[in-house]
Amino acid sequence: MYLVTPESMREMDRRTIEDVGVPGSVLMDRAARGAVDALLDHFEPEPGARIGILCGTGNNGGDGLAMATMLAHRGFEPRLVVLGTRDKLSDDAGLYFDVAQHSVDSIEIAEDDESLAEILANQPLCALWCDALLGTGLDRPVEGRYARAVEFLRTRSEPIMAVDIPSGLDARTGQILGVAAKADLTATFGFAKTGQCLDPARSYCGKIVVVDIEIPDFVRDAVGVDAWGLDEAWLRSHLPQRPRDMHKGGAGRTLHVGGRPETAGAIALSARGALVGGAGLITVCTDRRSQPIIPTSTPEIMARGVFDFDSGTIDEDRFRAALDSADTVVIGPGLGTDEIAHKILGITLDSAPSHLIVDADGLNLLARKDELHTALIQLARKSSVVLTPHPGELARLHSEDVVDILSDPISAALRLADDTGATAVVKTAATVVAHPDGRIAINRTGNQGMATGGMGDALTGLVASAFADFEDPFLASASAVAVHGLAGDFAATHTGHRGLTVRRLLDEVPAVWQALRR
Repeated sequence: MYLVTPESMREMDRRTIEDVGVPGSVLMDRAARGAVDALLDHFEPEPGARIGILCGTGNNGGDGLAMATMLAHRGFEPRLVVLGTRDKLSDDAGLYFDVAQHSVDSIEIAEDDESLAEILANQPLCALWCDALLGTGLDRPVEGRYARAVEFLRTRSEPIMAVDIPSGLDARTGQILGVAAKADLTATFGFAKTGQCLDPARSYCGKIVVVDIEIPDFVRDAVGVDAWGLDEAWLRSHLPQRPRDMHKGGAGRTLHVGGRPETAGAIALSARGALVGGAGLITVCTDRRSQPIIPTSTPEIMARGVFDFDSGTIDEDRFRAALDSADTVVIGPGLGTDEIAHKILGITLDSAPSHLIVDADGLNLLARKDELHTALIQLARKSSVVLTPHPGELARLHSEDVVDILSDPISAALRLADDTGATAVVKTAATVVAHPDGRIAINRTGNQGMATGGMGDALTGLVASAFADFEDPFLASASAVAVHGLAGDFAATHTGHRGLTVRRLLDEVPAVWQALRR
């Protein structure tokens, strides 16, 4: 799925109108026809059903006006409520208002708050309501009559369809601007918007159907797509087939560093993530007391006890030898943040692995120790580095509030990537992957059952294994994030959301590979 910001979509519309010569009214017609098809496919209203449509005065309202005429021609009974007189409408919306007057029996004009309140209070029960109030250009809180109209939609018992986007949502960040309508179905035009794949907007959009309004490919490419939506289709188009003659060395040698005795499970989950992800050889460097636990749980994993966290000692020769033999290093799960952990991360950065994933305590050390942060930036200039913070860890790295991170995770991820030169994987319910070159991906797989401890550890292992398939850290990270979420979705079909564990998710990763092969 291509994702764009509202600014990019407007530019694509403008170029299609001005440079290609397609009138804006034609684009509006295409949008309305696609929206009507989506409405009929999803809701399956009975012939002659009453369908309410709330229209603003801009082009989003014009889409709703055009839909009303099309629904009337198909034998339905549209009821139009327009929040403004004819002279307040945009040019294209005015055109479809004039057409609607000849085919729609019920058109009510709300010129002010008082008339709107009276009109809404007297609306009959409909099969559904369409929200064509504000569209994707909204950049400030909803107020006045529009806020009243949104509240009307929020209190209706009938299903709601959003035209392009539920009114009150920021189409770029997914944030609620004052108050927002909640839709069962959103028919969005041209391309899905970045904000529709982020929280909290995801819960407000319902099912998203992208309506093709025939933006030429060369216009799309000239303006540029802002992000990709990660799902099974994306994986099918990007994941390479491994050659028949691949051997275990060619499938990647991953090293996982961390795991104090009390947190040995974290590094074990990371290593097991790499195993089911397809890595050829997996080694763990951990505390001497943690070492016996690792192969007991997963005998395919080699474990070396090279640290003693209690005494603060490191078998540095063995540790450096393990680092030198690895293609990809994961550091952080269960590592801690004391002086020995500081030294372990310093040695790891100094060894300059080809691929490095820093997670959990490794990120907290980077936030506390300037010299480690500087060393990481230097390493990212010559190696592939991936940072996998959750919002709290990213807030510490940026010295910001978590609220600021969650309010615009794309910008936060891009800042981290730009500041460090690393690929940033910001782990939220809709994980964002950002590369320093500006590429962005937003995950559309996964579910609420994955909100449990250890999920991030498993993801780091999957990222490590993905470097056997992708040299590009952005593609490696994005593919791992999508596979991780798909495995969670597969697991939830068996366990439900409340019973989903990390081990159960990892058990489903092979089923994901099988599904992708088919």
